[in-house]
Amino acid sequence: MGRYTGKSCRLSFMLGIMSVFFTAEIVGGYVGNSIALISDSFNMLSDIISLSMGLLAARVRRRNGSRRFTYGLARVEVVGALSNAVFLFALCFTIAVQALKRIIEPERIDKPRLVLIVGSIGLGINIVGLVIFQDFRMLLRKLKCQSDTDEETGEEPTEEEGQPLNIRGVLLHVLNDAMGSLVVVVTATLFYVWPVDAEGPCTWQCYVDPSMTLVMVGIVMFSGAPLVKEAACILLHMIPLEDVCRLPCVISVHEAHMFELTKGRFVATLHVRVSPELHNSHSGVITLHRQIREVFHKVRIHSVTVQLELGEGILNNCRCSTPCLSPSSIKHKQITTKHLKITRENFKDFNH
Repeated sequence: MGRYTGKSCRLSFMLGIMSVFFTAEIVGGYVGNSIALISDSFNMLSDIISLSMGLLAARVRRRNGSRRFTYGLARVEVVGALSNAVFLFALCFTIAVQALKRIIEPERIDKPRLVLIVGSIGLGINIVGLVIFQDFRMLLRKLKCQSDTDEETGEEPTEEEGQPLNIRGVLLHVLNDAMGSLVVVVTATLFYVWPVDAEGPCTWQCYVDPSMTLVMVGIVMFSGAPLVKEAACILLHMIPLEDVCRLPCVISVHEAHMFELTKGRFVATLHVRVSPELHNSHSGVITLHRQIREVFHKVRIHSVTVQLELGEGILNNCRCSTPCLSPSSIKHKQITTKHLKITRENFKDFNH
């Protein structure tokens, strides 16, 4: 815990500042009649929620496994990241609706100087937050590379694997909020330099605020879509099968389950039916088991449980030599060398 204390204090500090400034932004937005500042305040609110969930996930995920949660609570960060992204998308939809209303019925910014001051302060706070979270992410990546070096293969995690999803979600929120503050500063500056007559009709300045807000919403949703996809893929176990059947002496593979526990941490279990020539060959069984693990190591799956079954050829059903606990497992189709078409390259493409 000691090595995380300094960073936790920085995160808590940012959480406090953002909470105070959220109140100032939303009040200033409604007083100054700026849709950009109001939308930026809701972005700040999403940052606050994202920070809170990120800190909570970082603490909970370090808990050890129990009899009920055998892998611990490592997936809390995935749930947190998906929740942050979905919440951000909901805010984007609301902001987009308000911006479209402002385009149909344009309104001027009543107090551009106030909006400019508040927006400039918000931009400064978001820049500080970007520096803090970027430094925090780099520290986590360094610690991950030091602790997760694979003992069997000597491989180190890639850059993507060293980035927890919840921290990426927090950084995404802060980056988007910085963009929103920039929109506020630009629109407020235009109204301050080229003021619009309060009694006259709205000019082109009135359309800058909602138009740039829509652009900001589009960028936010475009940048947040990959995070939603990654978190959903992890939670839905959308990991394809590997072609173990191409190994010598392998007849078929069934009960194959591969999933991503958390970002970059894969777990796999499978039953492999082998040819009769391995029945009395202990060294052959050990060699095949090592080859299967090497296949998974090449695609960065290092936690593999393999159950070898000594059978007489390819059976017509999927009954295991050791009876499976689930009756539904009998209905699962057996994967043989003729049926399996997913290659190792497919698996790599999926992860990229």
